[in-house]
Amino acid sequence: MQREAPSPRSSARVDPLSEISGQIAGAYRRIWGRGPVRTTAQWAGPNMLVVLLEDGHTDQERALLAAGHRRELLEGRRVLHSMIERSVDEIVTRATHREVVTTLSATRLDPDMTAEIFLLGPAPSTPDTGGPAPGAESAAAAAGPATSAGGRAATRSEAGALRAEALQARRRRSELLGSRDGADPRTPDRRDEQT
Repeated sequence: MQREAPSPRSSARVDPLSEISGQIAGAYRRIWGRGPVRTTAQWAGPNMLVVLLEDGHTDQERALLAAGHRRELLEGRRVLHSMIERSVDEIVTRATHREVVTTLSATRLDPDMTAEIFLLGPAPSTPDTGGPAPGAESAAAAAGPATSAGGRAATRSEAGALRAEALQARRRRSELLGSRDGADPRTPDRRDEQT
């Protein structure tokens, strides 16, 4: 299920995916000075949300790329992304009513595209019913089949597994970044496509 940001004239309750797309595009616009031309958000399972931002390079970034400053451009994107990560996570948390366990981000220069992948914790329960909070049902329905009766314990263990995977991914990334420092400069650096 893929959604684009709604028009500002829409007065009805905004779909969470549309809300996420529009607000993340706005956050990028504030930090970069130019936002992506197209932003889409879609569920990639019950605990994973993917946001794609297309055609977001500024004129200055295009000039850097044309002059062959690929690494500098990607490093600048990494720095800017570190500045925006917390606010983007907060946008997703507000819209989904779920904790962002970790965010994975990657940028491609050709085509000009950025992907933000959000791994989410379990859907919260409402105190009076013990069921999912408002809005959580739509995320679960969009992502796939509902959880069985024992889902609460399974969801907690899934969240623990997600946290462990995120920690492992951070360690692998740190090892890769550390190992590239002394690498042979003739060896292609595949990490230059990630932020």
